[in-house]
This record gives sequence, structure tokens and C-alpha cells, in this order.
Amino acid sequence: HGISTGALFLLVGLLYERTHTRQLDALQALPLHRLLPFAAVTFVLAGLASMGLPGFSGFPAELTILMGTWPTRHLWALGAAAGVLVAAAFTLRAIQVSFFGQTGDAPAAAHGDHHFDPISLPEKLGAFLLLATTILIGLKPDLILDWVTPALQSPYFQAVIGKGTP
Repeated sequence: HGISTGALFLLVGLLYERTHTRQLDALQALPLHRLLPFAAVTFVLAGLASMGLPGFSGFPAELTILMGTWPTRHLWALGAAAGVLVAAAFTLRAIQVSFFGQTGDAPAAAHGDHHFDPISLPEKLGAFLLLATTILIGLKPDLILDWVTPALQSPYFQAVIGKGTP
């Protein structure tokens, strides 16, 4: 979650630096998917990671939480699953409005008034590293889970959750 959220914040900063607005209404009027295609593609990928789609780090994270909660707290697990769906809907809406808000082919004159500095190489590298990390963890979650599992099985943690004594 922290990696995909970091990528999203990076992209919001890149957009703000160029558009000088965070207002979705103002962004919706701009054809950002054409003017800043790298930002659009990267934002979509970071959004998919944030939603927990398979192949991204959010998926094993959300899956382990839901699987761990389900055996003892069905209602909490269902509530969390509903929260995942609501968050996905909001993320998809933010992507649509921010980058693809203008529908159809608007006249070229409407687009000609906007020019933004291109995304620099260091900005691209930062976004790439964050996305590569979320994909790596999504495809190979044991890179993180192998560090976490021993701590979860420790006597101290088991005592905290009420399954033993330290």
C-alpha cells in the first residue's frame, strides 16, 4: 500500500507542478492523457496497484488480510471486502476524471492552449522504481512474507493475540 500510494502522491505532485491545480473539475477539462501520456499510464498502473489487482503488491496484502480475518470475524471481512470495492470505484473515478475526463474528439484549438513541461528523466525513474517494486512484490509476495511470517508466529505475537503465553 505504501509503495502504490507513494507512486500516486508522486504523480499528483507531477501534475500539480505542471497544471497548478488539484481540482478535478479543472483537470477534467484538460486532455491530460494526450498532453502527459507518461503520467496517465503511470497513474493508471499505480491506481490498479492501489486497488489490489493481481500482479501488484496490493493484491497479496489485501488477500492475506481478508483470509486472516475471515475465520474469526466474517462480518469484519465482508466489511473490508466492501471497502476494497468502494476504494476501487473511487480510484477508477479519479483516473477517469483526471486523465480521461474530456470525452470524444475535442477540436484541436481547444487543446492547443495547453502546453506542459514534459516529465523529466529523474521523475520517470522515480515513478518506474515505485511501479517496478509494486509489480515485483505482486508477482513474488514471499519477498516480504518471508520476513513477516516468523514475527507473526513468534510466542510474543501469539500472546498478544491471545493464543499463548510468552
